[in-house]
Amino acid sequence: MAQMWPILADFLLFLIKVVQGPADSTVPAVVGTRAVLRCRNTSVSSLVSVVWKIRSKTGSHCLLAYRADTNKTDKTNCNERMTWESSPYHDPALQIHPVRLADEGNYTCEVATGDGTFCLVSALIVLVPPAVTLTHDSNGVVVCHASAGKPAAEISWAQGNGRSIENKTHHTNGTVTTLSSMSMINSTNAHVTCLVIHPAMNQTQTIELSPKLSADMTLSPILHYFLMCTSSCVAVAVVALILYQTLKCRASWLTGLADTATVPNTTGNNLKLTSRPGTVNTTNSSTVESIYQNNIHKKVNSLKT
Repeated sequence: MAQMWPILADFLLFLIKVVQGPADSTVPAVVGTRAVLRCRNTSVSSLVSVVWKIRSKTGSHCLLAYRADTNKTDKTNCNERMTWESSPYHDPALQIHPVRLADEGNYTCEVATGDGTFCLVSALIVLVPPAVTLTHDSNGVVVCHASAGKPAAEISWAQGNGRSIENKTHHTNGTVTTLSSMSMINSTNAHVTCLVIHPAMNQTQTIELSPKLSADMTLSPILHYFLMCTSSCVAVAVVALILYQTLKCRASWLTGLADTATVPNTTGNNLKLTSRPGTVNTTNSSTVESIYQNNIHKKVNSLKT
């Protein structure tokens, strides 16, 4: 990890040279901090004038000048954040405080002496550290954000056996948001750490997974399907049992109606059977039956006569 910073710095300097043209030196500065750009070392006794020509990436121009014969300074189209670091007669270095993203660009220092005029071009690179957040959802996906960094941050994971997916979004102001997500399914890790690597910072974020989420994530997809099928089978069995009990009660009720006792009834010369609903007194059943048989014999004899 310690070797990552020199590689990123060299790559960043290469990009600046390609985009902005050749520069004698490169000065990186973190946004919000102080940046100092220096001129060529010259003899104070032979100094005639010093002129800073500033051209930012936004297209604005600025001139900051000093004349030794009059010991006067002049500023043209420069904001109050751009000043001499000390006395321009002794050290004509330029100071910018605080540095803003719009200050990035080429800074040319022209020094006129009795021996001639010398130029030094410095490329100011403004670094923007990203805002880092680490979250997870109920599906076991952990997401690491490195928002609005310049240059783009690189994200790696300290834990996790899944494959991470990374997306980068480029903004109009030159910053980049890097998003990396990783699925923690089948992982037994209770803590997840993302590593954010950036020239302006090196930061780690650790998140603790909830016990419920950790337990859910340890379930394999096959086990999930098995539990779902088991639940469905239990539900079907309960419904079938309810239907069976309902049909059984219905059948018992119909059987009770069919088994109701019937009683003969005569009307004229026809003999009919009529139902006799109600309960039967089993105590005097023999007496009732004998009376019932005598009545039938009497009625049959009367019909014969």
